[in-house]
Amino acid sequence: MVRSNAPLLAASVLALAPATARAAPEQVYQGTVGTAPVVMMLSEDKAEVFGQYFYLRSRLDIDLSGSVRGQTIDLASRVTGDKLHLTRSGTTLSGTLTTAKAKRLPVSLRPAGVAENLPADLPPKLSGYERWHLTGLTLTAQQAETINGKTIRWYREPLSGIRLFRIERGYAAPALAAVNHTLARNQWQDVSAWFGCIGYEGGPGTDVAEAQKPWLGTNHISYLWNASWSCAGAAHPDFATVGYSFDMHTGRELRLDDLLPFGPAPAEDSDAWYGYRGKRFAPGVVTLLKRYHPAEMTKPGRDDEDGCDYSDPDVWDFPGWALSDKGLWLGATFARVQRACDAPDWAILPWSALGLKPGEQP
Repeated sequence: MVRSNAPLLAASVLALAPATARAAPEQVYQGTVGTAPVVMMLSEDKAEVFGQYFYLRSRLDIDLSGSVRGQTIDLASRVTGDKLHLTRSGTTLSGTLTTAKAKRLPVSLRPAGVAENLPADLPPKLSGYERWHLTGLTLTAQQAETINGKTIRWYREPLSGIRLFRIERGYAAPALAAVNHTLARNQWQDVSAWFGCIGYEGGPGTDVAEAQKPWLGTNHISYLWNASWSCAGAAHPDFATVGYSFDMHTGRELRLDDLLPFGPAPAEDSDAWYGYRGKRFAPGVVTLLKRYHPAEMTKPGRDDEDGCDYSDPDVWDFPGWALSDKGLWLGATFARVQRACDAPDWAILPWSALGLKPGEQP
């Protein structure tokens, strides 16, 4: 099943942003709870304070919210039941953490400064706190694999278990370098997202976070990233699949609007772009799919209450997508009550439908 990789996904899936995030300035601290090293982020808004913290041994975020009175800060976690009573002295914080089982531990915190010993190729938009999540982490090289005469190797981050491949052989060196740089950034973004999603029982809230086996063509590559999660504080569990595709002549990441244009596409995420996707792009997709898959695109009858109406343009305005030998696959996105209709396997537009020149195809 596939969810849109447009606004909803960008805002809440791959980043899995903590529900406690606020617009107020954030202060990052490092120190200890008992003898365990921790990193904490707090954001104060008048008499309220929000944030999260993690133990370096696990890196999983624990939510915090509470109040400030003078130099005293009282916080609690709705997930773990931890309660913190802290006193500010200059730039430092000290006090106690009381667990749900009434165990009391001393807390000592100081401003964290800039995270060091970070992996290379980090995503550019990580916050200072998110960068602390990744300090000291490394990837473990795993097995190599040959696909269509090209060689890839998988890399795994041990704490989260997040795996992603790099391409070792089969394309020009400049394109390989550019694509592998993006793949590394994608992997660390997914590791950060895994740490940012704690479950209601206090363990990891991410159930699935994995890449499907990539498709490696002559001129393009493509892979799908599957994720499902139930983060504490979220309204309900959810899942998504995001596609990533690259031009292996240039190493440039491809955009769906470039591959499947219905007139000039406005700047992504602009008001005009949303209007374009709904008024021009989605109806254009329906027209093409009816041409190549007429039976599947037939509107369900009135008596078929559970039927999937793929002729409705609304389910195609922000589709998931990926490339393959057969062409461009598009993943429809339905309302929650019809999620079983998402991402039909048959929804493929042949390469010839994309208007590419012969040398630009797979």
